[in-house]
Amino acid sequence: MTRPSESHLSPDQIDAWLAGTLDAEVTRHVDRCQSCLEQLRAEREMVEQVASLPLLSPIPGFADRVMASVRVPDPFAIRSLQATRRRLLATRQSVAFAASVGLLLLGSMVGSIAWSLSHQETLASLGSWLFAQGAEAAWLGVRGLASNFIEQPWYTPLRALAEQPGRLALVSALITFAYLGGVIVLRRLLALPTQQVAHASI
Repeated sequence: MTRPSESHLSPDQIDAWLAGTLDAEVTRHVDRCQSCLEQLRAEREMVEQVASLPLLSPIPGFADRVMASVRVPDPFAIRSLQATRRRLLATRQSVAFAASVGLLLLGSMVGSIAWSLSHQETLASLGSWLFAQGAEAAWLGVRGLASNFIEQPWYTPLRALAEQPGRLALVSALITFAYLGGVIVLRRLLALPTQQVAHASI
């Protein structure tokens, strides 16, 4: 694919020319195009001027002085009880609002206590009903779990195994030995020293 002669360099191609990685075809275009050549010279001059600028750094102790003048508010102090009290007692409207909320809470608590004392039989019957419903739901859950357990395909062989004490003891011993062997192998693997890789510091 040939490059159109009327097109000029893109910003990426200008960066490639400055880095010395421009391909041969574009380099031939630069040799023939006066506009691109002038643009490249201007870009190179600007890069050289920027590179010649002195590096500026803050004077010693600048960061410490800045951080010493910074005041970060404590989030716990903002939400403290004293700050809330000052806001509530700042105006008459806030005092009236706080008093209304306090009276509402106190009235609801007193009403709840009075209703509970005058309707103890209702509360007792409600508690009994809730307990009975909870017990029934728990019993249904246990029955469903037991029926699901019985319907499993491995239940019949397991039950037959449990009915023969000798075979059950043999299987239990084999499982115990396999478990202990796995624990011993795992401890040996964890206790093995780690070998250092040769020439790791190169």
